Amino acid sequence: MPPETPTDDEQPASALQSPQEYLGDICGRHQIVLLGDQIGVRQHLGFLAGTLSELADNGIANLAWEYTNSRRQEELDALVQAPEWDDRACADLFVDLLGAGFGYQEYAEVLRAVWEHNRAERRRDADRRPIRMVALGLPTYVEEPELLDGRSAAEEGLRNWWLGGHYRDMSAFHAASVLTSEVLRSGERALVYMHITATTTQLIEWADGTPTASVGNLLWRWMGDGCRRVVFHGAIADTAATERVEELVARSPEGRGSTGVRFGLDLAASTLGSVAMTDVRGSVDGAESSLRLRDVADGYIYLGSREAWEPATLIDDLITDENFASAEARCRALDPRLEPYSRDELEAVRRVGQRELADAWPPLPEPPEEPKRRFGRFRKSNS
Repeated sequence: MPPETPTDDEQPASALQSPQEYLGDICGRHQIVLLGDQIGVRQHLGFLAGTLSELADNGIANLAWEYTNSRRQEELDALVQAPEWDDRACADLFVDLLGAGFGYQEYAEVLRAVWEHNRAERRRDADRRPIRMVALGLPTYVEEPELLDGRSAAEEGLRNWWLGGHYRDMSAFHAASVLTSEVLRSGERALVYMHITATTTQLIEWADGTPTASVGNLLWRWMGDGCRRVVFHGAIADTAATERVEELVARSPEGRGSTGVRFGLDLAASTLGSVAMTDVRGSVDGAESSLRLRDVADGYIYLGSREAWEPATLIDDLITDENFASAEARCRALDPRLEPYSRDELEAVRRVGQRELADAWPPLPEPPEEPKRRFGRFRKSNS
């Protein structure tokens, strides 16, 4: 008979750090830690909101992200330092990003968690430094739709109208510049939460035969060991690697008989770091070659299987009479037409966007095939 699953009291103690402990620890050892993720994963945003105490205890005074517009930094500062929480001011920050607004409740809850953390810290010690949110979102054509002359901002690559160049590259230069002025020049530390493609450090990825630029590339080549990349399990678009990691976790002492495995670790000397990349293409030394997980990231956070991901939920009543005109103009900049969008149409755009979140995530690993029977079942003869 198979052995019984051990109870919680009988489970052997794990030497692995919890995800929160690990993230706080690596942030305490490096000046900039880039945390790469996919858009709108509810569990990951909840985890981020719950790590603030660990970050603060390790000297992190800044949490930077690309999900609010950098031109609204003063309002963001005021929101997380206000004596009272303001749901409306928080929601309006997300309207001022792209289209009808990046209005997901779990992102708003990260801002509220920062506000609650800062309020608790002030009550405990008036001299204790609060955590500051740093906005890295880049103003684009969407902020000045009339400059498009009826063209689509999406088709124009969201080209930044005063800098020139592709949005992907300009957003990297913009984020690096903001982090330099807001964090690095003061000798401070930051956790930078961005889309996975923006956080590559040593790795140079290629798109259509052209090397891409990321804020992680720029910072790592300037800062070296002062900059590190951590990724969530499943965020890298490499399904075979995701599946292999889950197999290794299931066979580990922590994974046997347990479905609640959670940990964070450095990849350089770990078994997971040896997992081969099959879909990720790029170079860490100037020549394209085969890659392993340790080549593309320094740290790894495992909160559960990729299958468990759930999409973020929409903020209720995001579009109001006061912000409708600006939200509609941004939506028309992305998808031009002669007649304005109605408020109901903007809400429909938001709902479609929320339903399509999971479609943009890396695909799930294929379920294992059922083993085929090698021999048919013997039948008793009638004799």
